[in-house]
Amino acid sequence: MTLRWDTYESAEQWRARLLQTPGRPSMFQTPEFAQVKSLTGWTPRYADVDGFPLTVHERRAPGFGKVWYLPKGPGVASVQGLAALLPDLRTAAHDAGVLLVKIEPELVESPETLQALERLGLRPAGRIQTNRSTVVVDVTGTPDELMARLPSKTRNTVRRGLKQGVVTEAAPSQESTYERMWALWMEVVQDQGIAPRSHEYQVAMWRTFCEAGLGRVFLAQHEARDVAGAFVTVVGDVACYRDGASVRERPVRGASHALQWEAMCWAQEQGATSYDMAGTPHSSRVDDRSDPFFGIGEFKRSFSKEVTDFVGAYDLVLRPRRYAAWQRVGHRVTAKVVSGGRPGATFY
Repeated sequence: MTLRWDTYESAEQWRARLLQTPGRPSMFQTPEFAQVKSLTGWTPRYADVDGFPLTVHERRAPGFGKVWYLPKGPGVASVQGLAALLPDLRTAAHDAGVLLVKIEPELVESPETLQALERLGLRPAGRIQTNRSTVVVDVTGTPDELMARLPSKTRNTVRRGLKQGVVTEAAPSQESTYERMWALWMEVVQDQGIAPRSHEYQVAMWRTFCEAGLGRVFLAQHEARDVAGAFVTVVGDVACYRDGASVRERPVRGASHALQWEAMCWAQEQGATSYDMAGTPHSSRVDDRSDPFFGIGEFKRSFSKEVTDFVGAYDLVLRPRRYAAWQRVGHRVTAKVVSGGRPGATFY
């Protein structure tokens, strides 16, 4: 096998190829996500390894060389499938002067899988996308069947919110919708003290997927006031709850639950069979209140108790000495440089 750079006639064509890979479909491998990432300095490249498509994001790290990143990729279903791709990926990256290739395959974590990845010479690199650990909700069947599968407490919470006047909507794909979502998003940022992406980046994410017919912004109101928002994508048969926000002081209980119900029904209509809640503590820490994901994990586990842990990100290292310096100080310094000094910035 050899890696060659590919082109595609349309985004639909490339997505169709991605959906043929054995792994779980992911919004993060789509041309739409690549379009948004390009706003932060990444250049999308589309590769083919003996018919296997790879969406590769390339960025220069000043003083260190190039970095390749495959968000939630490659789309393999096993360590064996990944092992078959690595030699050609390694050769192409080395020839291109790449420092490291960061991969993020959606392989379910187990001791055997972690050991196998180590034997392949890959180095664990933690969490980049939030759904390394996540709750996946079964949304097959009809809305009535979906409601029946939810825990009884969650069903009651959804119904209570609607009974108390919460109004949910799949909001129209227009600028005013994105601005309403941004206002809610900023409440979360201020409440949790997190370092947000820029307004341009965040709104571009929502707009790009919505205009492509792959996403929707959902809003919940109470007494004509926006109280919760959610951005959900559907690629193939997988829905992803990418972003969520709500007001700090909730006027009624159940608004966010009712909003998720609205989004899940929409995802079901789009052909989704699973709904990725995108981000919880690791399954070993779901009861640890000190975990930064505890609160949102508690909310998401109200829809399904089971947490799925993926292996997370791994580095394929091409230049070990330079990589060691990158790990010590390079990544941190470069992130500040390319972000213009934005607090909490990451290179990725």
